[in-house]
Amino acid sequence: MQTLLRIDSSLRKEGSYSRMYGDIFVQMWKERNPGSKINYRDLNKDRIPHLRQEVTQAFFGRAEDDGLLEISDMLCEEIWESDAVLLTCPMYNFGIPSTLKSYFDHVIRVNRTFRYHGDQGYEGLLKNKKAYVITSMGGKKTDLETSEPFEQYLQQLLGFMGIEDIKMVSINGTASEDFILDQEIHYTNQVKQMI
Repeated sequence: MQTLLRIDSSLRKEGSYSRMYGDIFVQMWKERNPGSKINYRDLNKDRIPHLRQEVTQAFFGRAEDDGLLEISDMLCEEIWESDAVLLTCPMYNFGIPSTLKSYFDHVIRVNRTFRYHGDQGYEGLLKNKKAYVITSMGGKKTDLETSEPFEQYLQQLLGFMGIEDIKMVSINGTASEDFILDQEIHYTNQVKQMI
C-alpha cells in the first residue's frame, strides 16, 4: 500500500491556489492508487516552532533530550513512513513560507534524513521516495526573475535528504486578471500529468 504525505504551507485556508491544485493532485492520486494511505500536515494549522539552541544541540547529542526532539522525531518518522511527498508551496516575498522553513529545519537532521561522511561529503537517506511539488505565485514568471531560485531551493532541500525523483508544477500569474478558466484548465492538466 502506497503512503502519500501531503504538506500544505499556504497561510490561506481559502482562496489558495497551491491548496486547490493540491486537492486536484490528491484526487488523481486516489484514482491511480486505490487503497493508498494519505497523511496530511497543514503547516498553517499545525504550527512547528522555530529551532532553538537547545534543540539543535540535542540533534547532535550535545544536550539532554528531555522531550526537545519530540516534534522533530515525529516529523522525521512521518516522512520516513511515506513513499511519496506532495508539497504545496506559495512564494511569499521571493521565498518559502516561514512555516515550511521551520518544517525543513526539523526534518533535515544528521543520521535521520542525511549522513555525513567526512571528506566524502553528505548522503541523503530518503532514497527511493518521490516528491511532487506544486508552487504558486501571484506574479508571472516572465515578470519574476527570482522565481527560479525559489524552486531550486525546494529541490535542493529535498535532494539533500536523498529525494531525487522530484516533479514540479509552478502555478504563476494567479494575481493577474487574465488568470482565467483556460489557464486553470492548463495547470489542472499539468498537475494530473505529474502522477
